[in-house]
Amino acid sequence: MKTLVLRRFGACVLVTVLGCGPSPAQTARAPVPAPARAAPTAASAAPPPPVAPSPQARPAVDFPVPKPGVVTPIDASAAGAALEAARLESGTCESSRAAAHERAQPLIRKMKEDVEQRYQDYVSNLPECWRRYRENEEYWKAVKRGQGSGGLSVSGIGVGGGGRGMGIGLGSIGTIGYGGARGPRVAQSMSKTNTQVAEVDEPDLVKTDGRYLYLSINGALRIVEALNPRVLSVTRVGGKVRELFVEGDRAVVYSSHGQRPSQPCKYGYDCRFGGDGSSTSISVFDVRDRTQPRLVRSLELSGSLITSRRIGNTVHTVVADGDADAPPYDDWMDVPECGVKLTAVRKRVEALKQRNVQKILEHVAHWGPTLKEKGETRRLCERVYATQLSDGAPYTTLVSFDLSDDARAAVTTSVRSRPGAVFASTGALYLAVAEANRSRAPRKRLGSREISQIHKFQLGKAPEDTRYLGSGVIPGHVISQFSMDEWYGYLRVASSRGRVPDPEVSSVVSVLAENAQGNLVRVGAIEDIAPGEDIRAVRFEGERGYVVTFKKTDPLFVLDLLEPAQPRLLGELKIPGFSTYMQRVDKDHLISIGFDADDRGGFAYFDGLLLQLFDVKVPTEPKLLFREKIGTRGSGSAAATDHLAFNYFAERGLLAIPATVCSGGGNGQAGSLELSGLLVYDVSVERGFRRLGSVDHGRGGDCNGWWSKSTSHVQRSVFLDQLVYSIATDRAKVQSLDRLGTDLADLDLERF
Repeated sequence: MKTLVLRRFGACVLVTVLGCGPSPAQTARAPVPAPARAAPTAASAAPPPPVAPSPQARPAVDFPVPKPGVVTPIDASAAGAALEAARLESGTCESSRAAAHERAQPLIRKMKEDVEQRYQDYVSNLPECWRRYRENEEYWKAVKRGQGSGGLSVSGIGVGGGGRGMGIGLGSIGTIGYGGARGPRVAQSMSKTNTQVAEVDEPDLVKTDGRYLYLSINGALRIVEALNPRVLSVTRVGGKVRELFVEGDRAVVYSSHGQRPSQPCKYGYDCRFGGDGSSTSISVFDVRDRTQPRLVRSLELSGSLITSRRIGNTVHTVVADGDADAPPYDDWMDVPECGVKLTAVRKRVEALKQRNVQKILEHVAHWGPTLKEKGETRRLCERVYATQLSDGAPYTTLVSFDLSDDARAAVTTSVRSRPGAVFASTGALYLAVAEANRSRAPRKRLGSREISQIHKFQLGKAPEDTRYLGSGVIPGHVISQFSMDEWYGYLRVASSRGRVPDPEVSSVVSVLAENAQGNLVRVGAIEDIAPGEDIRAVRFEGERGYVVTFKKTDPLFVLDLLEPAQPRLLGELKIPGFSTYMQRVDKDHLISIGFDADDRGGFAYFDGLLLQLFDVKVPTEPKLLFREKIGTRGSGSAAATDHLAFNYFAERGLLAIPATVCSGGGNGQAGSLELSGLLVYDVSVERGFRRLGSVDHGRGGDCNGWWSKSTSHVQRSVFLDQLVYSIATDRAKVQSLDRLGTDLADLDLERF
């Protein structure tokens, strides 16, 4: 059996065919050094996927590559008519207006049903209300005649006000950060944003270049001198500030306006990847003078922020229009419970319906995404795509712009679809949308009662390279961006049908490729993984995949994904508890965060945070090396449901996680708060987890949180030389790694 091997020499890649030994598909392979992720070639409308990786992205080592050009659908794949239905078709402004008008009709019908139901509820309560009204009327008549119970007394309540005094300590570190005339000193070692793909930056609350920290917190862009912790500037940004990118002397800050923005869904077990009805502003700042950032560009999008990515100087932003849960109408008005004639109420009900019809028509007249820049608003309806499987209501838009060229127009592509989980490689962006349409055809072909659409968009070095490529469908739903990964043009997706405690729940890993027609077809799959359990964590690395499922115990599955048409399970490890996030320590080891479990026979309670180290050197026999349990039931961490809060600094073997530590809990009951702050560990595959100390923020902890919505008062952390920043929404504490527990600085993040 021949094996394809690539070797890199300088800028050249040598392809060699070796004929010795069995193929990787015939025997469990020895572990292969994990290469850096390749920068995928920008996908085109026709396969095959690239055979050779980008020479700039691969190290000079031997590594296996998948067989190129596999596009034959597997038997269980959605094929033919179902795929044609999934593929997006180009639309126009006129078709968008027609879709908006079509959308208005069911909204109007639902509005009338809602208002009528409220009216019927009002009428049904009238007898009791009128009885109380008559009794009250008789009482006051009796009082007026002098037959009451002694007259009236008037009581008053005096309310006094209190105040709160707050003081802050702003520490400095003296000689640590003094840079003289050349400016602040740059850190020699620093942790960076925990991104999924090395060359694809993700937005976050904090960024650092080693010289400065940039924070988008509490309505402002805040710039801090890194090694001499002090706030250099606070620049107000309108709306609710969300997250930012920093590249060179440019900062891109996102903020939301309008409705109260909801917490974004990043771990979609108990939340929906969707919009919240707010609009989005993108503010680009020139920060060459860190003490006085200067706004140089502003983009206003009608949609609510889903996520974004930065590749070089090009920023790609995903927003959703018309995806809010709140309807665009009122279902009742201010009417006294009784005392008003029913005929008068009925007239007001009919008037309310008419006003609502007008509201809905006005709402859909502006339905669809818009972009405003330099005072000019353009409707984004020329590059709109729709699919027969879509519910046709909301829009999801991908906006690409150059952060270094303010005169270069933004490029947009819109899909008439709800938003979903987003994964991006250097060459493509994928949108996984759990299907809300009731069409049965694709479900029948997939043999699944639950499906998701996958839409693929090309990304390139310039905004103009962004375009729609193709679509496909998979069984089940995904829980996060880590459920997807691209490798040599193949997309691997881990999904679950249903959710525990559904006895029919099961999971599947699908391998998809783009065929000549532009469709994404399933060319391989591992079906029925852990029946009765659902997926809690996924990680793909090269030819390997790692999946954690759970019901009572935590099976860690190791997958062989080298052959796209023949993926397979290699090994399985069952242990108590479950992971919600995993990443590699090195080619042979995984680190994870999740929750311990208290097995109660037919079910299990989640019980305390859990850090684990796994040995996957022998993929058929994964092993648990070390586990560190933190607190009891009620303990939580932002890092459990948001990978950006998980700060594993591999260069120095350090781990920092925000934590709400609760003690005394158990048997399904939450404990009491012990610590709200940041935990810092030394991590070693030889010694396990060694706690170095903690940064205590003293307040803000909640021991009643649910595991799938786990959070903490502290949100992020940054390592800079010997310093560790512990960042909450109200303040950032700075401590030295050799003096944890003592503040070197305490920076107020609420002050303007």
